[in-house]
Amino acid sequence: MRRSLPTALLLAVAVHVGSSLPTVIGPVAAASCSGWTSETTPPPTIRVFRHLTGAVETVDFKVYAKNVLSREWLSWWTTESLRSGAVAVKMYAWYHVLHWRGLTNTAGECFDVYDSTTDQVYDPTRLTYASSAKAVDDTWATRALRNGLIYPTYYNSGVTDEACGANKGGVKMYQWGTQACGLAGMGAAQILLTYYYPGWTVTGAPPAPSSSPTPTPTPTASPTPTPSPSPTASPSPTVTATPKPSASPTPSPTPTPTATPTPTPTATPTPTPTATPTPTQTPGPTPTPPPGEEQPGGGQVGLESPPPPPPDDPEPIAVEAAVMAPTELWKVDGPWLTRPAAIYRVLAGLDRWQRPAVRQADAPALRALVAPALAAVSDRLVRVLFVGEPGIAIFGTPVTGA
Repeated sequence: MRRSLPTALLLAVAVHVGSSLPTVIGPVAAASCSGWTSETTPPPTIRVFRHLTGAVETVDFKVYAKNVLSREWLSWWTTESLRSGAVAVKMYAWYHVLHWRGLTNTAGECFDVYDSTTDQVYDPTRLTYASSAKAVDDTWATRALRNGLIYPTYYNSGVTDEACGANKGGVKMYQWGTQACGLAGMGAAQILLTYYYPGWTVTGAPPAPSSSPTPTPTPTASPTPTPSPSPTASPSPTVTATPKPSASPTPSPTPTPTATPTPTPTATPTPTPTATPTPTQTPGPTPTPPPGEEQPGGGQVGLESPPPPPPDDPEPIAVEAAVMAPTELWKVDGPWLTRPAAIYRVLAGLDRWQRPAVRQADAPALRALVAPALAAVSDRLVRVLFVGEPGIAIFGTPVTGA
């Protein structure tokens, strides 16, 4: 009985490897996913494809924008960098809600955007930072338009610490560049128009806060009237020079200079310029990045030039769930690891990881390379799960048979 299991398993693997054609889904009834058409009011929700599970989730649009900005822009960057990023994230997603690309999951559920760098990174299991959320709130009424219409605001990470506008070309924005622009004192609208042109306009952008702190130092000039104690010079005409009539030392009027202390210069300290430190808004962007936030998300990775807009009635395209690399598969935890179904799940993942849809033309060559590895893995797993040999440690716990 035990000897027959590997044979049966390898046969199942061979059948699975041979079936590498993508899933075909029938046409979707509507020409858009959500039916939202407004270019003046943001959509209430957005449909997001979760690439690891293949599920489609309907997410509140503002919640989505805040989470994406927390993944794509570093939370400690300048306020204006975050604001420009908030507009880019929102307008990119808004465009794809209006212009469905025909994307569905294998269950036929349509979606607007991927949750990965195919579009922009969305991960609800990670924190949404307060600075990012505020930037989205500050710019919720802001729109970046091309020739008066909503257009995808593409962006990439660029090079660490690159100069403001270093790679500008009118098509996409660079995340590191926006930080340099913010440090240079530019507002969100200026940053956006540095990268998006020609024909672009930005409406409803909030004023840059950097302009307000400048007048605050001016009150420092007010304490200068401290020379008010100049009355102290009045004692200089000390009538002591008149004492020629020495017989009249009694003139007690000499104590009158005691009135001179009355110049209450003590009141002058009251204009305590300590109020000027009020521009404490600078500590807002904490200089130390939160853990795991060393690099921005990267936007639409690999995009060299904007793709053509989708047709009015796109042909449905079924998208399968992405599969983790083998090194990640071994980290997955769950009760299925102690059941025979684990073998098929792992092998299916390995096979699909080796043959993404973009490489269908190379499927025969990939099968020739992958088949031996699959056979070896299946034989090993059968021995672990059913024969009782030592298994592979997952989260420090060896896999054992049921």
